[in-house]
Amino acid sequence: MAPPPPPSAVPPPLDSAAASQLPPTERPNPAYRELYQAYADAYGGITRLRDALDPAVRTLNETDAWLGPEARQWGGQLDANRGSLRKAADRILWDIYDRLSATHRTIPRT
Repeated sequence: MAPPPPPSAVPPPLDSAAASQLPPTERPNPAYRELYQAYADAYGGITRLRDALDPAVRTLNETDAWLGPEARQWGGQLDANRGSLRKAADRILWDIYDRLSATHRTIPRT
């Protein structure tokens, strides 16, 4: 699963200038602003999460720190867990992106 598009590909929340141009029956949606910010924050930090197990994989694969059948078995589990972590990180982003994409930038003024 590939990561979703960057936050710049999603329309940003309405700023005060754009909000002043809205019809009197509409206003900016605060939920959209919150989701957009959450998406931007998550997108900016997700690389650290996706790559969290890379140093352990490098140490195991590039050194003689641990050899033998147990090391290979543990290395296989480490690779599988690294793949699961990356999928989970992408799923987090997709969940926020999907929610953001389904949320309107404006809501009716009440």
